[in-house]
Amino acid sequence: MAKGKKRMVKAHALEQSHTGHSKHLCDLASRKLMDQVADLAKNSQYVCHFCGRAAAKSANLCEPIKI
Repeated sequence: MAKGKKRMVKAHALEQSHTGHSKHLCDLASRKLMDQVADLAKNSQYVCHFCGRAAAKSANLCEPIKI
């Protein structure tokens, strides 16, 4: 990367509501449903590319990456 240039993250469709978001860890945490967040995070196999949260199932993250 050239000196003085910053890395920029492009705006993503996640800024808008998307299918299944009500079951994603970021939404559950924002609603302070921490018992559910804790249960879904046990034995994590995936991490979200955007928020960094980890979950056992990819379906509980907006942009899951296998870890």
